[in-house]
Amino acid sequence: MRLNKYIAHQNIASRREADRMIQEGHVTVNGVLETNPAVDVGDNDTVVCDLKNTKKKIYIKLFKPRGYVVSTNKLEGKPIYDLIKKDFPELYPVGRLDKDSSGLIIFTNDGVLSKKILSSEFKCEKEYYVKVDRDLPDGALKRLEYGINLDGVKLERAIVKRIEKDAFYITLVEGRNRQIRRMCQKVDCEVLQLKRIRIAGVKLERVELGKWFYLTHAEINSIMKT
Repeated sequence: MRLNKYIAHQNIASRREADRMIQEGHVTVNGVLETNPAVDVGDNDTVVCDLKNTKKKIYIKLFKPRGYVVSTNKLEGKPIYDLIKKDFPELYPVGRLDKDSSGLIIFTNDGVLSKKILSSEFKCEKEYYVKVDRDLPDGALKRLEYGINLDGVKLERAIVKRIEKDAFYITLVEGRNRQIRRMCQKVDCEVLQLKRIRIAGVKLERVELGKWFYLTHAEINSIMKT
């Protein structure tokens, strides 16, 4: 197995981060410094990564307001990066929320954690509050939970919990483009308010609109163990 792939499989770093670690001289194989990410390693090799001298991992959660976009293009809306760039110019968002949605977005420089959230193989839960433009019968909620097809593919089962006649919580383990809005259209309603309130064990609690908080160790672990 290639050295960079081995490091990524051990959840030490993403493949791209592994390349950087190796090329910057932070990895040894059998006690010898190795700077070639493509070198082959096997079960009998000892791979050691010097994590103390690599870039510090940072994890924050941000309460995105409506009107902001996960983009640097100001023509699309107010860039979400403006809310953190003075403190964290090198962090990137994990996933997206559209301009008209609000709620939880995680920023980090850790590629492994990003993959845990975004990759379909890990089925990381994301929970949302949804308010729609009409009262929904129980049958419509059941369709949202079990029976929606998008782009010719049946979606993974969702978890839906009613709050009011026209509002509910929904938990997804996948993230298609504008998925919840398109799901609601399938049951003849339009979304009036959409807010992400949880990613794995990371909740929006204590975060003011437009502000950020550091993730706790417990919150980070809730994602990494998925």
